[in-house]
Amino acid sequence: SEICNSIMSTQNRKYIFCMDSRINEKKLIQIFKKKNINYLILNNLNEKKILDNQQKVYISNFKIEKSFSVKILKDKSLKFLSDSDFFEKITQKNTRKEFSQDNIIDQFSQLNINDFIVHINHGVGKFIGLKKKIINEIEQEFIEISYFNDDKLLIPIENLELISKFGQNDQNVKLDRLGLQNWQLRKASIKKKIKDIATDLAKTAAERQLKKADILISKTLEYEKFSSEFEFTETSDQLKAINQIEQDLSSGKPMDRLICGDVGFGKTEIAMRAAFIAISAGYQVAMICPKLLLVNQHFKTFMKRFSKFDYNIEKISRFESLSRKKEIKKNIKIGFINILIGTHAILAKDIEFENLGLIIIDEEQSFGVEQKENLKKLKPNSHILTMSATPIPRTLQSSLFKIKDISLIKTPPLNRLNVKTFLTIYEENSIKKIILDEIKRNGQVFYVSPRISNLEGIAKRLSKIVPSENFSIIHGRLKSSEIERIYEKFFSKEIKILISTAMIESGLDISNVNTIIVEKPYLFGLSQLYQLRGRVGRSNIQAFAYLILDKIDSLNEENLRKLQIISKINHLGAGFSIAANDLDIRGAGNLIGSEQSGHIREVGIELYYKMVNEAIDEIQYNKKNETDWSPRINLGFSINIPENYIQSLDLRLNIYRKIANVKNSEELNVIFDNLRDRFGKLPNSLNNLFKIIEIKILSKKLQIKKVDYSKKGFVLEFKGERIKNVDKFIELAKLNPDKIKLMPNSKLMYFTKKQSKIENINELKNFLDLLGKD
Repeated sequence: SEICNSIMSTQNRKYIFCMDSRINEKKLIQIFKKKNINYLILNNLNEKKILDNQQKVYISNFKIEKSFSVKILKDKSLKFLSDSDFFEKITQKNTRKEFSQDNIIDQFSQLNINDFIVHINHGVGKFIGLKKKIINEIEQEFIEISYFNDDKLLIPIENLELISKFGQNDQNVKLDRLGLQNWQLRKASIKKKIKDIATDLAKTAAERQLKKADILISKTLEYEKFSSEFEFTETSDQLKAINQIEQDLSSGKPMDRLICGDVGFGKTEIAMRAAFIAISAGYQVAMICPKLLLVNQHFKTFMKRFSKFDYNIEKISRFESLSRKKEIKKNIKIGFINILIGTHAILAKDIEFENLGLIIIDEEQSFGVEQKENLKKLKPNSHILTMSATPIPRTLQSSLFKIKDISLIKTPPLNRLNVKTFLTIYEENSIKKIILDEIKRNGQVFYVSPRISNLEGIAKRLSKIVPSENFSIIHGRLKSSEIERIYEKFFSKEIKILISTAMIESGLDISNVNTIIVEKPYLFGLSQLYQLRGRVGRSNIQAFAYLILDKIDSLNEENLRKLQIISKINHLGAGFSIAANDLDIRGAGNLIGSEQSGHIREVGIELYYKMVNEAIDEIQYNKKNETDWSPRINLGFSINIPENYIQSLDLRLNIYRKIANVKNSEELNVIFDNLRDRFGKLPNSLNNLFKIIEIKILSKKLQIKKVDYSKKGFVLEFKGERIKNVDKFIELAKLNPDKIKLMPNSKLMYFTKKQSKIENINELKNFLDLLGKD
């Protein structure tokens, strides 16, 4: 009413409605001047800061897709503009570092105080924290590791790539003794076994490269039209995954790709793009889902998304009538059906596809190995797209070791909020408040229990606690028609509380449900809990998940740790980390015929991953990576991240690890640019660290194990008693006889005469650059 009254009292005004603040201030001012705009109606209070006193602001939360006019007086009308009127569709940017199979493992290797860690040369110890020490009158920062008998080891912050996280499982972990050969013998034994595994992995990868598959290329204009019909803005991760799939399908080799992304992060749209490419190229698509609800959900989504295109989509499950199934089987065999979405019913022996091109497996963690192998038998060498928020350990490990390709969807949709998760003891008044608070804000509630036998008891309790609210019970033993009826009533908000088993973990996608209560959460798996938690928070409204315990004393260590992991999630897109924790807790399982979980427990998942990939590189490319050493660089100044620059200890430590692990100057520059953007001007001690890492990168390449600064210049000590690029060294020594002097024990003296230490360091850097060039 305020907006309308103001509109009617003004004369000769023009108005603009802006859906969001994706347009920058400069562009907005240009539009003001060009269109003579005086009033602005926004949906974000923060946008007021960009306006001066010339404009008046109204706040509104309603959304428009296209421009429209409203007649407000006989001779006046109000024009509402959508964002598409004045700027192009923009992709949501992902400012995080690009993910690849080489750095994926880092996503769950964040270190915390008291974590068990592995030093590549000293074995398993416990991380105590960061420690500052004054050495040669210069303050340095180290990380402190505790070993057997409380022996301590200090690691310089620039050499943190030598340590890795042992894992989440802290049961029965034995600390190694410093100075003994036990760790080296154990590591050598595992390295030998890993070489056998790597040989099999390399063979599997080579066989995959030799296989041939159908080349699926979409009709370009039709595919572009389909893509443009997507009603939301694609995230950069979505677009990257779509591009990868397009390349896979057109490569002539069988695609086997895992899309790993949180619930609601846009995996279904990626699957629909892949399906469209396949069917527009003349092939059929089979999509298999673990639950009937998910089949129905996908069927509705696909039907709506493909409604403007002339393709036939059908669904099949055990609930279809015999006559209907017979008709579907006939149509799929003659090629009349383009996309078939179903449960395990798709695996029936009498289902034959005329020209199957793509198999999509949703929620792959719900299927067994045998079922997945049966799917592949539908058509050998078929393209396979697997989707999951929390892939099972075996699939995750297949992705990490390049048997299966992986695309991570880490960017959340615009305005998505993290689900706040609480672990608490059952108490009637608390349950009542939780439910009523959600209903007061016009929302709905999921109430989940692991067993069907518990549902009636929950219903009786709720009828006493919140007698005025409508609820229903849903579980897998109900008839299909009854499930559909309850689901429709819940969707239409006739039912406020849905009491259910874990069957709602996949399939129900209702943005109005923003509270979930889970009883006996310890009886669910870690991935299941994450899936259940993902049933809420599907919009820009704050959502809550409550994990309710009867009592805490009865929990074993593993269950308690599982609940702690799920309740401590404080960011969006944690599905991959959850899957990685699951890999750590449960072990990898039998991947290619040899039991590996024992090896992982010996050295930790992070080091194990590095060792396998090093072995694969050595077998495939005859490329030997030496990761068991790191150059020691002493340039005579203090290096650290000051506490007043970054207060969080965990954040400082993980930035140190990122910096220590960089392999080239480009990566290093990106990290330091991000630090400037995020925290402001770099302090001197952090700039010093930048210089040291630059020298370290060059030293590693040149096999220089130590660089010491002195008043005369720099002393360089080479690894293995030999100078790399000897010919280049001789050439430089002849050109600069007063600069370079060979010393005993594989040492070299590089003399400097500059006044400034920074100038001397830059001179050394230039020398190492020249020495490293072929």
